[in-house]
This record gives sequence, structure tokens and C-alpha cells, in this order.
Amino acid sequence: MSDPRFHHVRTEEIEWVDDPDIPGFKQKILSRDDETGAVTRLWFVPPNWGEDVFDGKPDRHYHKSVVERGFQLYGDFPHWEFNSVEDFEGDLYIFKRGLFMDRPPGSLHGLRPEPRSQAGAVILYWNTGRGASIKEEAFAEETVNVPFDKNVKLEINAFTACNLTQTETINWQPHPDVPGWKIKPLAESGYGADTVDLVFIPSDWRSPDGLRDHGNATNTKAKRPWLYVVTGDLAVRLDEENLRLKQDDYIGWAPSANVAFADGSVSETGCIAICSGNRLV
Repeated sequence: MSDPRFHHVRTEEIEWVDDPDIPGFKQKILSRDDETGAVTRLWFVPPNWGEDVFDGKPDRHYHKSVVERGFQLYGDFPHWEFNSVEDFEGDLYIFKRGLFMDRPPGSLHGLRPEPRSQAGAVILYWNTGRGASIKEEAFAEETVNVPFDKNVKLEINAFTACNLTQTETINWQPHPDVPGWKIKPLAESGYGADTVDLVFIPSDWRSPDGLRDHGNATNTKAKRPWLYVVTGDLAVRLDEENLRLKQDDYIGWAPSANVAFADGSVSETGCIAICSGNRLV
């Protein structure tokens, strides 16, 4: 669209490119805030990735202010969470399809040489600022490496926990605003990050007359509202223009813009969308 308040990306139509900030990763940039450095992207992690990262040694670190969030779309990605400076082993988590990560500042995490991804992975990833990736210029300012030494001195007294949710194992709830829709709340707003929800719209759902002009899709406090179609299709109205999204489409918009129900069938096949800063109504 030509309207600068809306940003629509058909991800299947753009090429994977090397991520300059993480050796071996490829990416598709969906949005970037030049002022804050916040980014939303698709990441591709190739199978067996990690051999040349950190010189083959284990690594752990935390971020001072940046919130990281991710939703696993495909594959497997081994990652470690650490509870304390004295925790040298960490807890291994294999990120798989449907896993949602909500990592606040001060969360200690990292990598070990083994195991590595078997199938590779595609991750929908977003953050609130610069310095979370190893080759970024702001990495040394934002990210604190924590040696495997129990006597290391840090600026913080305790680490915050990362919230990992396997979304496929939690129950759908009725959507609070739209009869017939369902929702899985995943994260509250905080540390400069917006709310996150999975929203389900059944096939051939049509807006009742009383809901057709039901306000704006955006949480009024949202900083960077957007949605990504995980499965299915979704028709939305951007001001007065209807747009039909399909699987793996991304759309972001200015908080002041009007995103509402489209005319006619909202989803022909049914839709699951991950929504940041909005619940679609």
C-alpha cells in the first residue's frame, strides 16, 4: 500500500538474505524502527548451525533493556536458560513449532556447542531495540556476557525469568470482544513491549451489523501494532480499503490508523494470527 501509516509484507515474495549481525543466520526484515532500533523479522537457522559461533565454546549473557520475543514457525532450535551465576549447566529447551518466547531484560540465556538444530528453524522474532545480536554495534553497550565463573561481579543482583509457552498445548479462550472468535493471551505489555495474543477466526465468519464499525483494532497504548498470519487467510479494512492477507503475510500500522473488519467474509478458510499491540478489534 502507498499509505505510509500501513506496512504490508508478503514474505513469500522477498528473498532470504544473510543477517550481518549473526553469522550463519538468514533473515527477512518485516519492519525496523530507525529511531529505537526495534526490529521484526523472520529468521532462518540452518541445520547444524553454531559450529563457528563463540569459537565453539559455551556462551551466556543478558540484555540490559531490550525485550526479545519470538514465535517458532518451523523446526527445532536448542537454547539454554540459566538461573544464577553459579548455574553452569543451564536448562536446555528445544524450541519447536508453536513455542512463544517472552524474554524481559535481565534474563540469562545462551548457547552450548551441542546439541545443534537437526532440521533448522524459522522463527518470527521481534525486539524493542538495538544490541541483542552479537555483531551489532550496540552489542557491547546493551548485552552483558557472563563468564562461567561463580565469582563474576555483575550490575544486577538477580536474573529475571524468560517465559516460554508452548502455545499448542494451552486452551483457546473466547475472544473478549467478538462472539465466535477465540484467543490465547501470550504476553502483557511491559519494558516498552506491547501485548501479544494468538487470535483465531473461524472460516466464513462475517461481521454482525453491530460490529462492522467496531472501533480500532489497536490497543490505545500500543507502540508498534502489527499482526502476522500464521495459518489461513484474513480480510481487514485499512481505513476504507479492503485487503485480504494470506499465510505468512505481515502488516503493521500506526497506532492512529484505523484497522477494522473487512466487508463480507473475514476469513474463507479460517485464520490464526499472532497479534502484537492489538486483538484485531
